[in-house]
Amino acid sequence: MDTLKSKDILFKVLSCFVAILAVALIYVVFFGPLGEYVNSFSATRTMSVSASDKVVAVPDIATFSFSVVSEGVDVSSISNENNSKINDAIAMLKQNGVADNDIETSGYDLTPVYTQAGIYSINFVPAIAKYRLTQTVSVKIRDFSKISPILNSLSSLKVSNIGGISFSVDSPDKYLSDARAKAFQKAKDKAQTMAEQSGVVLGKIVSVSDYSSGYYPTYKSAAMGVSAPSVESVAPVIQPGSQDITANVNIVYEIK
Repeated sequence: MDTLKSKDILFKVLSCFVAILAVALIYVVFFGPLGEYVNSFSATRTMSVSASDKVVAVPDIATFSFSVVSEGVDVSSISNENNSKINDAIAMLKQNGVADNDIETSGYDLTPVYTQAGIYSINFVPAIAKYRLTQTVSVKIRDFSKISPILNSLSSLKVSNIGGISFSVDSPDKYLSDARAKAFQKAKDKAQTMAEQSGVVLGKIVSVSDYSSGYYPTYKSAAMGVSAPSVESVAPVIQPGSQDITANVNIVYEIK
C-alpha cells in the first residue's frame, strides 16, 4: 500500500515538473529571447519605394588634346622640328594662364613609314621610306574665357590636330550628394502617400540603396583637323552648356 502511494506521489511530482517545463519552454520559444530570434526569420510585411532627382551643374573644366606630326628621313631633324612646335604650343598655353599640372604629354610615337608596292610589283620587299613623329598633349582649361583664344592660337602654331572638347565638373560628388538628398526626400514623401492611400502605417526603414549611375563628362565635338590659316582666323565660340547629375534611391519600409 505504501509502495502504491509512493508511486502516486512520484507520478504527480513528475507530472507537475513536466507541466512546469512545458510552460517554461512555451514562454522561451514564443515570448522570450528565443522567440524574438525565431520571429526575426518570419515574413515581415514591407513596402518598397524608389525615386530619382537631379541637380543642374554648370561645367567648370574644359578638356581637349592636340597633336603635332612631323615626317622626314632623319629622326633627329624631325624630332627637333616637332619639339620646337610642341614647346611653342605649351609656352602659349602657360602665357594664357594654364597651370603646369593641367598640361600633360599623353602621347609620343615615333613610327617608320614603309614604301608601298606598285600595281605590277613582284616579290616586293618593303623598306623604310621615312619616319613619322607624333606628339600629343592633353590640356585642361579652367578659365573658359581662354578657350577660344587658345584654340585660335594653336591653329596658327602649325598644330596638326585638335581633339574634341569635353566639358566636365571638377567635383561632381557635391552635386550627386545634393541630388541624392532630394531623391531620398522624394522617396519618403512617396512612401507616406502610398501608406495613407493603402490604409497602413509605416514602420522603421529596413534598407536603403543607392543605384545612381556614374558621372560622365559631356563631349561637344569630335576630333577635327587644324592647319595654319592663310588669312586672319576667327576664334570659335565655345558654349559649355549645363549637365544634369541624377541620383536614384530605393527605400524599404516595414509595415506595422
